[in-house]
Amino acid sequence: MYVNHKVLSCAIATYFLSLSTLQSSIATPLTAATLNSQSQRSQELETEVDRLFQEGIEQLHIGQLSEAAKRFEQALTIYRQELGNSERQLNVLIALSETYNSLGNYEQAIELAKESRTLADKLQKYPEKAAAYLTLASAYQSLGCSQSEYQKAILAARSGLMTAWKIQNPDSEAKAFALLGSVYNSSGQTQDAILFSQRGLNVAQDNKNTTAALSSLLTLGGVHLGSGDYGKVINNTEQALDFLRKHQLTEAEGTGFYPSILGAYNCVSQQKLNRQQWQEGEGAALVMQALAYVGMGNSNKAIELAEQGLLISHNIQNPLLEASFLIVLSLGNSYSGNPEKAIEFVNQSRAIAHEQNNRELEGVALEVLGKIYRNYKQPDKAISAYQEALSIHERYSAYAGIGGIYQDLNLLGSATTYYKQAINKNEEQVHSQIRGLPVWLQTSFVEAVQDIHGVPATEVYRSLTSLLLLQNRMREAQQVLELLKGQELREYTGDSRVYGEPIRLEITPTEQRILQEYGSLIAFGDELEGCRRTGCSQLDELLDRRDDLIQQYYQALEQIETLIRNNRSNDDTFLDPNQFSEKAREILSAQPNTLLIYPLLLNDRIWLLWASKGGILKAVEVSEVTPPQLEVTVLRFRQLLQNRLSSVDELQQTGKQLYDWLIKPLEPELKANTIQNLVFSLDRSTRYIPMSALFDGEQYLVENYTVSTVLSANLTEMPWVGSSNASQSRPVNYRATKSLSKPISLSPSNPEISVLGLGVSQAVGGFRSLPNVPAELDAIVRQESVDTQGIYPGKKFLNEDFDLFALRDNVSSHKMLHIATHGEFVPGPINRSYLLLGTGEKLAIPDIETWLDLQNVNLVVLSACEAALGGPGLNGREIAGVGYYFLKGGVQTVMASLWKVNDQSTRLLMEQFYQNLAQDTPEAPLTKAEALRQAQLAFLRGKDAETGESSAERSHPYSHPFYWSSFILMGSGL
Repeated sequence: MYVNHKVLSCAIATYFLSLSTLQSSIATPLTAATLNSQSQRSQELETEVDRLFQEGIEQLHIGQLSEAAKRFEQALTIYRQELGNSERQLNVLIALSETYNSLGNYEQAIELAKESRTLADKLQKYPEKAAAYLTLASAYQSLGCSQSEYQKAILAARSGLMTAWKIQNPDSEAKAFALLGSVYNSSGQTQDAILFSQRGLNVAQDNKNTTAALSSLLTLGGVHLGSGDYGKVINNTEQALDFLRKHQLTEAEGTGFYPSILGAYNCVSQQKLNRQQWQEGEGAALVMQALAYVGMGNSNKAIELAEQGLLISHNIQNPLLEASFLIVLSLGNSYSGNPEKAIEFVNQSRAIAHEQNNRELEGVALEVLGKIYRNYKQPDKAISAYQEALSIHERYSAYAGIGGIYQDLNLLGSATTYYKQAINKNEEQVHSQIRGLPVWLQTSFVEAVQDIHGVPATEVYRSLTSLLLLQNRMREAQQVLELLKGQELREYTGDSRVYGEPIRLEITPTEQRILQEYGSLIAFGDELEGCRRTGCSQLDELLDRRDDLIQQYYQALEQIETLIRNNRSNDDTFLDPNQFSEKAREILSAQPNTLLIYPLLLNDRIWLLWASKGGILKAVEVSEVTPPQLEVTVLRFRQLLQNRLSSVDELQQTGKQLYDWLIKPLEPELKANTIQNLVFSLDRSTRYIPMSALFDGEQYLVENYTVSTVLSANLTEMPWVGSSNASQSRPVNYRATKSLSKPISLSPSNPEISVLGLGVSQAVGGFRSLPNVPAELDAIVRQESVDTQGIYPGKKFLNEDFDLFALRDNVSSHKMLHIATHGEFVPGPINRSYLLLGTGEKLAIPDIETWLDLQNVNLVVLSACEAALGGPGLNGREIAGVGYYFLKGGVQTVMASLWKVNDQSTRLLMEQFYQNLAQDTPEAPLTKAEALRQAQLAFLRGKDAETGESSAERSHPYSHPFYWSSFILMGSGL
């Protein structure tokens, strides 16, 4: 168990200071009257309390927490009943509350921490108040079975942080930041976890607070482990282990690490941190490292680290940590081709978890066992293991495992049912935690094992969509595709509530029969488990009965599968699953002659699904290409697009190949319905394609259609189109932050319309200059009424004037936001993507949500950004993630560039775009997609090729797609 000695330290120091003050007063002749007034009884009680407190501290030193708690309880009782010394009583309260917290008595810890906080506030003892807040936060985190507890923990830790700031106590500040990072990680808010943990690490390192630094590093390691960023896991844990090696002395030296206590008393507590706690930190770091190496495919290294960790867990007698290392050993041996050893290790882990009555960890072990059996073609044993896991805890991963087995067996109806259940559990976003493990592992261990050895969540969504398409269940397939987009954003941004309230896929009556059949197996599993736990004499009989029940279950499944195939047309849910089609209908109804297109890239095949007005959904499998072939072609296409000197012939040939794969199958639909507007919800490598540049053999796509993209239909806010009660038909899971409203005219004559223009033209922060940015802003924004330049009224901030505060303080009063600065959409964690401020600082994309009020903003333009080229292993989530933070804030449309274009041509295209947009009126509306299309066509057809260009520039006219196709629209194209 982890004793938070840093929280205890101030209480201990203060206690002994007050004791020394009392002793000095006794020895001073000036206080003889006071001394004479004290009864002998009071002196005896003071001596007794002192003895109890010191004994409690000594018990903490040797890890005897229960004995320490008893001493503190006795001391507290004497204070409450006899002495009433509030200051010294406060320190005993803090020590006891943290000891309760370490013992797992969280309710008692919370009660005493609240009492400590109130008393500290009354006495104006701010170091103790900070300590009480942090104990309160830690207890709420440990108690956290719901978001409400985590929210209480966050509020308490923030209060502790503010108190630390007030008294300028960097020790408590570092601890508060570290604790906030840990709580955010436990609650699934990974970006905040990274932010606060990194801040805690910086403060801790600056002030040589090793404990807070260690906690922050391990939290960061856990976050990166859960997200699959294994390189960072190894980096963080190596730093943590380095801290431990530097500060942990051997027991033979007779001493330990003594932390500085920086508080009101500026003293040093002679308190030895328990060696066991350092070893738990070392064990947690080794678990993370070993899992990271498994994830990276280095099973031998993982096994080596897990064996080291087993020794540590034995030394500190931590059976749950031992069980975790056994699971890692099982994974390592499974991927090394040693299934017998893998099964042996995971069964040992399961036995320990069972003995410790830790159902969560036992369930994880059973799921690992199920996947091993599945990998080695033993489906009956795999299902049995997953069944037992579900009887413990209904996790998405167990349902997904069973779905995968049925897909392997070609029982598609059953696979569909279990994949639906898996997705429904995943949409609830309830994070599994293993109590009793070091706090850094409680969440990340489960997530990492599921990611490495289970079925990645996005693959479950893709597999289900594919099965539904194979069964011609188009509406359900579209619904799952929408959920897939949300799951990808969840994983990339760390926002667990992308769609607001949890969304459930409907289980048809026929599918419900499958679950009912399986329910009888789960009920029997509970009976079998009870027998195992009590050692009943009927165990062998029950095991035989289980085998019979499984065979009966398979027979029932065959009958239900036949029923599903024969009766699908009579099942209402197959025809109209639920509200997701409403959001697609809004997009299609908002503008006539529109087609909504979903490419779906699986591991071995590609599908195209499209929706048209009237709720018509169709799909086709693209058999001419595999996803890896598509990735290579997309990469080559981007390489040609980003080189203004590339061969147009080769570029068009490559664009034609992509057109044949992604658009040609839709040509009958396009022609039959006179489609004019294409809205894409792109997937994986297709996100790197500027679809307007696809080539049909004669023309680019932009020459025949307006082109825009949506992250998903459900995340797209469309202007209100239709009757006054249109909003009443909104789907219940509608996530937009603004109510539907009539489309507004973006004409400069509309008094509501203005532009906030910000840009960087100077070389700053290691970035090259963009000399045409001032002219770009001048052409767009008319800042003063006397200005002769500028299409729209508004404000401009250039170079050093463009800082975070200029952006934050002005954005809410403008309908359009134009940012002309370097920006990069970087694959990997979302906080790597950024926009460059005029101060040379980088505004991380997640900070958009933190700092900017975008409720009033209709359009955001990012004119000088760039994204990756694409290629093997890249999925384009970084592009969707950047758009998400703006759209989530209430913006209707985001326009961004996929690569950095010639500075001069960008200025001209932006000017052309805004000139086109300014023609929009209620009588003759012009959409943003059409305004961009006309600007791109002007470049393509050479109308503005001579504007302001040198002779050298004229030799390469702007008709090359390099100059015009980089710009894409995300969100509403209206």
